Amino acid sequence: MRKNVFLRCVLRYSPLFILELVLSWILARTVVEGNRLIGTAVDQLLSGADVEYASFLVFLLILTAAGALAAFMKSLAASFFSLRVQVRYRTMVAEKLYGLEYRYFDENGSGTVINKMNSDIAEADALLGENLPTVCQEAVSAATYAVYVGGLSLRLLLVMLVCYPVVLWITNYVVKKLTSLKKVFRQKTDRITEIAQDCMSGILVLRAFGAEEYFGEKLGRAADELVENEEKRTRTSNNAILIRRILGWLPNIICAVYAYVLVVNGSISIGGLMTFILILGRFVEAFVGLPFDIVEAREHWVCIRRVEDILRAEDEESGSETEGISAEDAVSFEGVSFGYSEGLPVLKNLSFRIPVGRTVAFVGDSGGGKSTVFRLLCGFYRPDEGKYLLYGRDFKEWDVESARERIALVSQNVFLFPDTIRANVAYARGEAGEEEIREACRNAGIHDFIMGLPEGYDTKVGERGVLLSGGERQRISIARAFLKNAPVLLMDEPTSAVDVETEGQIQKALERLSQGRTCVVIAHRLSTVRHADTILVLKDGAVAESGSHEELLAAGGVYASMYGKEEA
Repeated sequence: MRKNVFLRCVLRYSPLFILELVLSWILARTVVEGNRLIGTAVDQLLSGADVEYASFLVFLLILTAAGALAAFMKSLAASFFSLRVQVRYRTMVAEKLYGLEYRYFDENGSGTVINKMNSDIAEADALLGENLPTVCQEAVSAATYAVYVGGLSLRLLLVMLVCYPVVLWITNYVVKKLTSLKKVFRQKTDRITEIAQDCMSGILVLRAFGAEEYFGEKLGRAADELVENEEKRTRTSNNAILIRRILGWLPNIICAVYAYVLVVNGSISIGGLMTFILILGRFVEAFVGLPFDIVEAREHWVCIRRVEDILRAEDEESGSETEGISAEDAVSFEGVSFGYSEGLPVLKNLSFRIPVGRTVAFVGDSGGGKSTVFRLLCGFYRPDEGKYLLYGRDFKEWDVESARERIALVSQNVFLFPDTIRANVAYARGEAGEEEIREACRNAGIHDFIMGLPEGYDTKVGERGVLLSGGERQRISIARAFLKNAPVLLMDEPTSAVDVETEGQIQKALERLSQGRTCVVIAHRLSTVRHADTILVLKDGAVAESGSHEELLAAGGVYASMYGKEEA
């Protein structure tokens, strides 16, 4: 199992953490020395000896200044340590998210991933910024005060520690219960986020079919379950607070009685008793509070473990090769089999080759494997069996970024980021200049439309491009493909969701885009691929037949039957 990344980040900045511990010890020592100084002065006064007030005050002021400086420096070290670890951890999680294999996003809901990236990492920030500094100070302070009390009277220290096993037992019980409830809380929160996200993404369908009440009830049930869980967690937390206060009183009572006995027996002086009482309050606060703050840290740790699930997930596979070894075939499959789930194959021993500069179309019934072929071509998944070759080189040998530089995708499901038109086109090639972006848009037939907008290329497209029509979004995606200028073009029925007039405009742009490129097309309407060099008919994950439009019609097989139904 991979080492916990959060702990690696903590170790990276451990010198700051060690400095924080040292400064916590210095602060605790100044408290002890200051109270010991007061106790000594009291004993001198009671014995009739003269007290040098000047030196007493000077020394007390020095201790106060040292304590204030130690407290300031400790707070500074804790802040620097917390901030550096938080930034490093967030950066590593973000970088990991971009490199995860595609399957991770299929298997994990977007609501869960969003919560892990936001609220769970915020819990890590709370652990570092608030909880951990408190635990460190309490641990160091309790140890320092215990050493002083032990030096004063070993028996008194043992009496102080008599309650500790009880504290440990109770906190261990609280830890288990709160940790379990925290896990459930996060799961319920994920569910609510997923439902809310589904509602927002599908608001058009939701309202069109009058499903508001259904989703409202669904969200309400999830919220009720969350509230029920939080009520249990609140009761447990409140019980823990009550127990903490009781345990705080108990050592005070026991120690005060026993200290009185020691004074009567002459084992400690009145000044020593006074110092002990002053230290006792601080010791009990740290001594009893430490286990309960550890409980809180364990609750935070539940969230860190959820984030670590992302960091432990498999990275996308990538080789190191950046060049192909063949200029004859752009793409070829050799006996490729693949399934999203074990025992449920989608592609079965699929083989084909696409020569450089040729256009090949995939047609077939829904579920035949067309979209899966595209996912494999993009490298989102790897074949379970067989080989996928890109320019003669096995895809698993390719550096995945270099491989994708050779592939441009134009899909029927266009995704635009909530940014400007310029930015959405420029994502294809970050270093592209303004004129290159405009030329790509001219080729896509969208430049004149953009210039007619009040803000031109600086126009915001809204979330998922909602402020633009389907045809406008599609032409922006085509401009993106023009700008990328990749030799292999994947087209997933890019004209399926537009009107006839817009389809003609898009088709012309696609014809310009296809010139000189290897084109792989998914077609639902067979009329759009009549001029393809080769048409592959997929059925149940295998090639049922292949050939040109005319050859397949003449064969009178599956394709001819599909074409006849479409024409009818």
